Amino acid sequence: MLSDAFLSRLDTLQLAMKGRASGGAGGTRRSRQTGSSAEFSDYREYIPGDDIRRIDWNAMARFDKIFLKLFMEEQESAVTVLLDGSGSMGEKWETARQAAEAVSYLALTGGDRLRVICLQEGGNRMSPQLSGRQAYARLEQFLDTCPPGGAGRLTETVMRTEGLRRGLCFLISDCYEEGGIGTALDSLRYRGQECAVIQPLSAFELDPALDGAVKLTDSETGEAINLLADREALENYRQTLENFLREVRETCFRRETPYALLDAGKNFEEEWIPLISQSGMI
Repeated sequence: MLSDAFLSRLDTLQLAMKGRASGGAGGTRRSRQTGSSAEFSDYREYIPGDDIRRIDWNAMARFDKIFLKLFMEEQESAVTVLLDGSGSMGEKWETARQAAEAVSYLALTGGDRLRVICLQEGGNRMSPQLSGRQAYARLEQFLDTCPPGGAGRLTETVMRTEGLRRGLCFLISDCYEEGGIGTALDSLRYRGQECAVIQPLSAFELDPALDGAVKLTDSETGEAINLLADREALENYRQTLENFLREVRETCFRRETPYALLDAGKNFEEEWIPLISQSGMI
């Protein structure tokens, strides 16, 4: 769970979007429609958490209901958070969840419509559509129902994700996928998603503290191997890790997809804002 002090810092930020919003009316992003932000478009009923400055008091007095004024250029965007729920996420699950909460909070306070989908082998878990700051508590309740487990088939779980609305999509995953994450990103882009990738890795994955004979167990399959963690083995691992991370970065770069590597061994609330600022996600 994120602290109140950290959430207050997020209140000053907004998710970045290259394209214009094409969702429903009533948000704060520029839409694809023409007109100025002062050009009246329509009304809709007030939802708790909406900007009270938009309330039409004359309409309220006439109909005894609270209505909001909507304007031509201002529409809400759809924001989808795809959270990898495979077994390999276990050690960094708390950090991945914090990242999902932080992105979601920015969406909810930014006037966007949010959906969080936990990608799992046995079937993806999908939150209800959320909007408004007050929905943050419901988001936390949903994430409580999504413990990680099962094999990691990222591309498969992404491609079977249904109901995506054109908008922003944040993929939060360790990106352990045979063949890379390119196909998954291409599938999302084809379905109108403006993607960003957040890759949480544990401190052990980034710098394993091993020495001598060790037994390593696969967190997804349960298979174990015996390894002599000598200098050569550790150097080979570091080179393999470097190649892997470079491949993920280049895959994102070729698709103009913002990317951030998140060290789960560091304090999340201290690292998060500078990290996503540098990545261009805000």
